Amino acid sequence: MMKRRREETLPSPTRRLRHGGDIEIPLDVTVEILKKLPTKSLARCQFVSKEWSSIITMRRDFIDFVMNRSLAQPKRDAYFLASVDYRECYLTFLSSTHQDKETILIPKGFRHYLRGLVCCWSKSGRVVLYNPTTRRSLYLPKKKTIHMETSFIGYDPLEKQYKVLFLPKYNPEQPCQLFTLGETNTKWKSIQGVESHHPLQGAVCINGKIYYQAGIADQYDSTSLYILMSFDVRSEEFHNVDAPKTLMDYRSYLINFQGKLGFVCCEKGVEIWVMETQGWSKIIFSDQMNVPKSWCSISVTSGGEIVIARCWYRTKDELDAFYYDPKQKFMRLMRNVDLESIYPKGRHTDCILWTVPDYVENTMRLY
Repeated sequence: MMKRRREETLPSPTRRLRHGGDIEIPLDVTVEILKKLPTKSLARCQFVSKEWSSIITMRRDFIDFVMNRSLAQPKRDAYFLASVDYRECYLTFLSSTHQDKETILIPKGFRHYLRGLVCCWSKSGRVVLYNPTTRRSLYLPKKKTIHMETSFIGYDPLEKQYKVLFLPKYNPEQPCQLFTLGETNTKWKSIQGVESHHPLQGAVCINGKIYYQAGIADQYDSTSLYILMSFDVRSEEFHNVDAPKTLMDYRSYLINFQGKLGFVCCEKGVEIWVMETQGWSKIIFSDQMNVPKSWCSISVTSGGEIVIARCWYRTKDELDAFYYDPKQKFMRLMRNVDLESIYPKGRHTDCILWTVPDYVENTMRLY
């Protein structure tokens, strides 16, 4: 009891002792001091006091400052590496010189990444949001759903809101659902969905819209038709997006190409198509890049480099990724990355890899 009373009388972190008295540090000075700290220190400082936690994890101007500072720093390549059953998932960072390496254990199976937040999926059917910067998780409310389902995370830049979109698979009677992060109502909201379809992984969120591919079974034969869908995070509406039929193939991948929706087609060499105001245009073609079917993790950095990596690995394999610069007309191959230090051997035989270029740090609170 005495120890507790003593702790309650200690000055707050915004005060300092001087000549036997307390001097309060103004809030704006405290904010400027915290801005000078590295992100790892900020992650620890959020536990110092409620005031510091509120500044670091809830003040929008402070969070934006940390994210912009992160984007301005030398780029680190980020990779999600998971076992095939998604029981273990790791996020690893590598500097351009490979001298700086950091690995974080993700609590659940990786599904979608956006602006420093990871959307995960647990075996019990619950959606989990994880912030690798603060090491905090948020389990979204349970739903009475079937197992065939997927989820994506989207961001509305105008309202500055994150929303998690839940999509059922093959079950037209099950509604689509939406969860808005930060609202007082902590329940899923049913929304008007679309016809029964099979959402595919690999969604991208650009300018407040989630884009994803989906498969629809042909009623006349056993083949599947592929469509391109968008979900407006702000209006909460679905739309079909017109795309060239040549792109609607399982060998095509959605990317964020410098703020525009792009398709990467790897059927013959590498083609990149970008959605413009007047339609689609092919901006890159290289018949020198013969991408095997197993190389299906594709992304683009903010500088325009195309990153292509294998999706499936044996634990004895090296982690390989191609960095192709269309302007310089050459490929940079990254080899001999120590996979053993990232993914422990002896637990699972195979693992899955996703590339995440231009990873950003985000101190936002999830609850």
